[in-house]
Amino acid sequence: MPERYWLVHANGGRQLIDPRQFDLTHLAEQARRVGGQLVVESIAPPSPGEKPPDGPFGRLFEPPISALGPLFLTRLGRIYACKVDFTVDINARPTNRVLGGYYKSRRLVRVYSHDRELGRRPLEELYDTFLHEVAHHLEYTEPDSFLAESCGRVPGRMHSPLFWFILGELKGRWFELQKLA
Repeated sequence: MPERYWLVHANGGRQLIDPRQFDLTHLAEQARRVGGQLVVESIAPPSPGEKPPDGPFGRLFEPPISALGPLFLTRLGRIYACKVDFTVDINARPTNRVLGGYYKSRRLVRVYSHDRELGRRPLEELYDTFLHEVAHHLEYTEPDSFLAESCGRVPGRMHSPLFWFILGELKGRWFELQKLA
């Protein structure tokens, strides 16, 4: 029976893990140390006429790909109002490892919705990726909103301390909003 491995962060964020790329025992221990956990989800295809099983994070609902951009923008609007507009592209091209990208010159947030082996990525993983790319957008377009004079990027380093601060703020706000729901 196929399985999915999820790294659940202390702030509630979830990340799909490729078990071939990690020592799962070590990863689970590291996650526990910082308040997270490693969750294994068994994926059993339903028998004909049988309803699909619920996953470890509740019912598995997958809205159409065309609805994800507007859905994610609405969710973002509940936790942060961006001063500079950007475009969202939910791309269905299957990828091996790349989950998304931010293109500064075009102000484009791109999220890849499908894994080459596992098929469509779960909704919460896609939203996590969306927030990650939005954090890049905010890092470049409004660092002063996060008490920084500039983005503070170092050549050759993909993620600055400001980026991690912004991403933590976004995920924290989303987590708090979920607790109220």
